[in-house]
Amino acid sequence: MATFVLVHGSWAGSVVWRQLAPRLRKAGHEVYAPTLTGIGARKHLLSREIDLDTHIQDVIGVIEDEDLSDIVLVGHSYGGMVITGVADRVPEKVARSSISTPSCRRTDNPCSTCCRPIGV
Repeated sequence: MATFVLVHGSWAGSVVWRQLAPRLRKAGHEVYAPTLTGIGARKHLLSREIDLDTHIQDVIGVIEDEDLSDIVLVGHSYGGMVITGVADRVPEKVARSSISTPSCRRTDNPCSTCCRPIGV
């Protein structure tokens, strides 16, 4: 079985994985879904010092603390930037990575005008 590390986007915490994570666990996989600093349940930690490097380190911290290896990184939207940084910094820990991004049906507008934050 695989070990998944699921990384949410910038609009919500790890709660976005609440339907997927149990299904993966039921299939026998290990699943970790950290909430990034300053977002979701950790929004009280938000400050001007929080940046992409902070979020990359959040995920690396879970990987190191749990002694994970051969992991599958999954990033949604902004989480794709995070997992790219994680894979760059600890490539020996990563088996695969996948980025899930929102798609827009309208091609005449930038994505920010047709995609909305995930409601939680």
